[in-house]
Amino acid sequence: MTETFDWKERGSAYYYYSQTTGKIVGKVSKIANNDIWIALVYTGQYTFTIDDERHLGQYIDINSAMAAVTFYWEVQNRTLLADT
Repeated sequence: MTETFDWKERGSAYYYYSQTTGKIVGKVSKIANNDIWIALVYTGQYTFTIDDERHLGQYIDINSAMAAVTFYWEVQNRTLLADT
């Protein structure tokens, strides 16, 4: 079974989350007061350490940053094996 995801804006950031569990799996936000956007995904066991974050890069606009997060999870969704 594949997971479905969606975006939700909270404050000054956009969060990518699982519609099934509500777990946040990605984030897009601006760097300080700049017009540069960063994209990251949460890939760990949610230990709330830097090891749980994978930075996908810095982007010139929000659409590119969101596309990077979406693409990352589309690939993962196609390659992860279901629990047996």
